[in-house]
Amino acid sequence: MRLFVAIELPERVRTAVEDVTARLRSSLPRARWVRAGNLHLTLVFLGEVEESSLARFADALGSALAGHSPFRLQLTGSGCFPGSGRARVAWIGLADSREVLAVQAAVASAAQAAVGLEPERRPYRPHLTVARCAPPWPAAAGRRWSRAVPGALAEAFRVDSIALVRSRLGPAGPSYSNVHRFALGGAG
Repeated sequence: MRLFVAIELPERVRTAVEDVTARLRSSLPRARWVRAGNLHLTLVFLGEVEESSLARFADALGSALAGHSPFRLQLTGSGCFPGSGRARVAWIGLADSREVLAVQAAVASAAQAAVGLEPERRPYRPHLTVARCAPPWPAAAGRRWSRAVPGALAEAFRVDSIALVRSRLGPAGPSYSNVHRFALGGAG
């Protein structure tokens, strides 16, 4: 199973992101824009995981997340990776990522212990991917996107669960389905 762990976005937040991207798509170079229904904040990409490891990983993930309380998340700002000079990914950022970083570290640790996931060498930079730019966008397009979301986007939302998601690749792009949802400690 091809899996990742993510924070799901409320419908109103996905709609706000879709509104921003819809306004700019025609003025930016070609990109593979993430469909509104597929928008999520990836914490850890696991890749292919044997189904026989799923129960062990779910137990480890549930234990790791039980110690984290629900928190609020605010999308704000936009940018590109690796930078606006040769943008390969267009993203929207977060106002405060302390809780996300703590939860992501717990998820990565659980994945390493339960399924042997190799630790990522690059530091985790929380962001919402909205487009993959192929070929890479030139500097002017990267700067245009980086100015697209100058402040807060939609209202802050409460994160009270984390999803283990299965990804199936297809000709029309990926489709996602939840395998399990884990309540953060204290969430009802």
